[in-house]
Amino acid sequence: MTEVQGGLHGPEMRRAITAAAIGNFITWFDFAAYGFLAVLLGQIFFPSENPATSLLATFAAFGVAFLMNPIGGFVFGRLGDKVGRKKILATVIILMSLSTFAVGLLPGYATIGLAAPALLVTLRIIQGFAAGGEPGGAATFLVESAKRGRRARTVSFWHCSSYLANAAASVLILGLNAALSETAMFEWGWRIPFLIAGPLGLVGLYIRLKLSDTAEFERLQSSGEVSESPVKDALATSRRQIVQVVGCIALQAAAFYFIFVYMETYLQSEVGFSFGLASASTVTCLCSAAVAIFVFARFSDRYGRKPVIILGAVSSTLIVYPAFMVFATGNVPAIVVAHAAMGICLAMFMSASGAAMVEIFPSRVRYAGFSIGFNISVAVFGGTAPYVATYLIAATGSPLSPSVILIVTGVMAIVAAATLHETAGRKVDARVEAEPLRRDPITVGE
Repeated sequence: MTEVQGGLHGPEMRRAITAAAIGNFITWFDFAAYGFLAVLLGQIFFPSENPATSLLATFAAFGVAFLMNPIGGFVFGRLGDKVGRKKILATVIILMSLSTFAVGLLPGYATIGLAAPALLVTLRIIQGFAAGGEPGGAATFLVESAKRGRRARTVSFWHCSSYLANAAASVLILGLNAALSETAMFEWGWRIPFLIAGPLGLVGLYIRLKLSDTAEFERLQSSGEVSESPVKDALATSRRQIVQVVGCIALQAAAFYFIFVYMETYLQSEVGFSFGLASASTVTCLCSAAVAIFVFARFSDRYGRKPVIILGAVSSTLIVYPAFMVFATGNVPAIVVAHAAMGICLAMFMSASGAAMVEIFPSRVRYAGFSIGFNISVAVFGGTAPYVATYLIAATGSPLSPSVILIVTGVMAIVAAATLHETAGRKVDARVEAEPLRRDPITVGE
């Protein structure tokens, strides 16, 4: 590995970014496609005379995958800190892509009855298990590979890949709906987004196998400091950091799925948008966030993680209710702008959170510690967001009721962010032991 001022550069840095981004792209492309096709998948796998029941069952299957995230985080986080970041990243991408590809091959309820939803849920469980190892590995790999003053910008490429994955899924499904008849879409068109994961996974595997492990992990190996029990050590010495990650990621998880995935369904079912108009609003929101995240990441690298995270959490919380009031007006341009504004506020938060949530852990438990906190939060607040939003609307009759989800998680993130130590511009130090109450696991570098 070539190191310059604490990080990779040139082709090696681009390769590392691509390797991290492609796995994340596959993960979120699948989740987004599932969310965008929720109404159709409900008819195929969970047919019911009541459309709301079918939709709830579909989103319940969506959420099942996230219940497996913490288990995947524990398993792969432990292995990532024991055997290296590279090996686990290669493992999870092939497991994720194969299970996603298999979804595209499933027969529907009309063909094999109850076995169809059972197989779908099984594959979603495998996807969730694999996805549990992806964020911790990719974010850790990029933080440990990036130059000290560019870590937020570097990790933002990873976050941006999730925006682009959602946009690509939305555009593809919009194109399929335009090109295919309703019957063709129902019979086989819905399979295409999932089948794409196969070849993408092979490309991603090839790229990841070409990588060297991070210099940080290699130093841990050479000095004999690799943890024998990363999960146990993380829970014993880095509990404070794990709780901080859970609190901060609560907003990120809930808002991400709500704004970039569920909102497509919401705009159709509650606002009356056509599928094409809802997709256009989602793509506009995603593209706005993709540009904004790099602007805010530059501020984070220059002025610090904490102020950007807090400002992003506050703005994401304050904009929720006004945005929902705009949605209720039915004014198309205003709704698209409000949707994009929500995405930009979340991008501000994510521009700093990606690097900060990794930097607060010591190197020997970094993969495990971040994975535990991140995946617990995603399972509790992310995967359940579409289901809870759909339930709240059905229970209260108010299209404004889902705003409660984002407001509550926003307050959680503000409180958690206020307790963070600043890590921007500091050196990732493999030698520092985790003593969360007495010292920072990132020490000031030259």
